[in-house]
Amino acid sequence: MNRSRPSSDAAGPHDAIVDVAGVSVGHVDIRTPSLHTGLTAIVPYPAEVAERKLFIGRFSVDGGDAMSGLAIAEDFGTFSSPIVFAPAPVVGRVYESLIRYGLGRDTGLSTAAGWPPVVVGIDDTAVNDPVLVRKALTRAHADEALASAGRAVPTGNAGVGGGLQAFGYKGGIGTASRRAGEYALGVLAAVNGGRELRLAGRELPTGERVGGPQTFAAVVATDAPLIPRQLERLAGRAALGLARTGLWNPHTREGLVLAFSTTGLVQEERRGPATPVRMVGEERLYPLFAASAAAAEAAVVEALLAAETVGDLKAMPEEDG
Repeated sequence: MNRSRPSSDAAGPHDAIVDVAGVSVGHVDIRTPSLHTGLTAIVPYPAEVAERKLFIGRFSVDGGDAMSGLAIAEDFGTFSSPIVFAPAPVVGRVYESLIRYGLGRDTGLSTAAGWPPVVVGIDDTAVNDPVLVRKALTRAHADEALASAGRAVPTGNAGVGGGLQAFGYKGGIGTASRRAGEYALGVLAAVNGGRELRLAGRELPTGERVGGPQTFAAVVATDAPLIPRQLERLAGRAALGLARTGLWNPHTREGLVLAFSTTGLVQEERRGPATPVRMVGEERLYPLFAASAAAAEAAVVEALLAAETVGDLKAMPEEDG
């Protein structure tokens, strides 16, 4: 598909998740004649910050089983690790790399300095042989993805997007941002799956090879001060934006949206054992909900427009559920 980018007066300057201050994205690409894969890392705060916990919430189709670090996120409502999208066969290897990353920040593996690692497995078997993925992708690749994190956000085939398919076309990584009053909100999505493509409420033709793994993952970042329950609701609204495109559909097997706030916990004003918390009022949530759905929908469009065909590397399996 030829790439063009729809404009929006409500988008941030980069129209990307990095429009939320402090957030950066890194990719590593692994390309061989028979392999198109990689890793994508969302780094929620600058690496020079020694310790920082952020509030997190989630929406999931399958209970969130594809995500590591789920128990801490559910119990504490916080996280402090980069979020890495990885092919399913190497989730454990990337987890080990993030443990090393956390130990480099704090030898006690504190929940404020990178523990536990957050890795989200993505099924890229529509394009890649999982045996080859496991052989090729190393812990050093995870280090490279983290080290490359910056304000530029390559999309389409970048990182884990190299092996994704969507709506019978090449899928990939997409990102978008929106303003909600004084607040910024951004979404980065691994667009993978989908059978009936809809944009702006209109059903569009799909590619000839609809099928394959019906999985997706997305991250919502915002500088609005939100607590975990509010972030769960925000993640659910982003999922509705994905559903508007048909990415989340009755055939979806795995689907996960994580949402985090960079300002809900007031790190700089800690007094003794207590940490101040900020949160917006209920009436101010609705513009954020609308921005979340709109940015998620736009991220799917961006992934499809930016992705480039990689060839018929592997026969796409057909899934019934």
